[in-house]
Amino acid sequence: MKKIFRIFTGTRLWINLGLIATVVFLLIAGTLLWLNSFTRHGETVQVPDLSGFEIDRISAVLDDRDLTYEITDSIYSDEQPRGSVVQQNPLPGKTVKRNRAVYITVNSILPETVIMPDLSGKSRRIAIPMLEISGLELEKLAYKPDESCTGCVLDQLYNGKSIEPGTQIRKGEKITLVLGERSNELTRVPRLLGLTYEDAYSLLNAYSLNMGTVLSCEGCETSSDTSAAYVINQLPEGRSNAGLGSFVDLYLSTDSLKAAAFVISGDSTTHDNNSSPL
Repeated sequence: MKKIFRIFTGTRLWINLGLIATVVFLLIAGTLLWLNSFTRHGETVQVPDLSGFEIDRISAVLDDRDLTYEITDSIYSDEQPRGSVVQQNPLPGKTVKRNRAVYITVNSILPETVIMPDLSGKSRRIAIPMLEISGLELEKLAYKPDESCTGCVLDQLYNGKSIEPGTQIRKGEKITLVLGERSNELTRVPRLLGLTYEDAYSLLNAYSLNMGTVLSCEGCETSSDTSAAYVINQLPEGRSNAGLGSFVDLYLSTDSLKAAAFVISGDSTTHDNNSSPL
């Protein structure tokens, strides 16, 4: 019993226990310090608004907040400066930990290009969808006499000049299609009252006609308003005849009720848009 008592009261035992406790304390403290350093617990910053910033300025802005960035996508827009930020994630004002990456979308310096398709010999009904699928837009339909190729593409024009199939061209550019036409051929002008501008545009193309001038647009403030506005009048009137490629001018309004009233007053029961276009 005395031996056991001496063991527990001996100096060496307490020294050893003290050393063990010190080592354990240091290990726990070191682990906590490492975890705190690794996670940077409590060290957060607000994400700045990078919209409109050019790439060479982003690093300086983010370095002040211990943030980094990664470019994840690019688009092309004429409304934003070339090489500038148009979108970001996380959004401005969000609180994040330091060293977090901000993922950004930039406006491309060079415009996106597409390949001009070969529309020669294709009918209007086939050529227009092919043009749109390729990322290009129809500027207008032009006609010239040709008894052998009525209604099919004789030429494709960009800025008034022929453009060869396979040519790289900026996406969204407008192309004029030159179609063949028999001598003195006419088409029926469809009634457009009550249709939106976009629907009227498509219907005119189906009847071998072109969209003319918007003579007025009540309530329109932006191009988006115009695209969604309704036709309340047109020149020439519906059910009249016109030469292929003729232009139809429109009066528009953003008021759908007013457009409906014009449809009724225009005797919509005699609407003839179901007749077959050329």
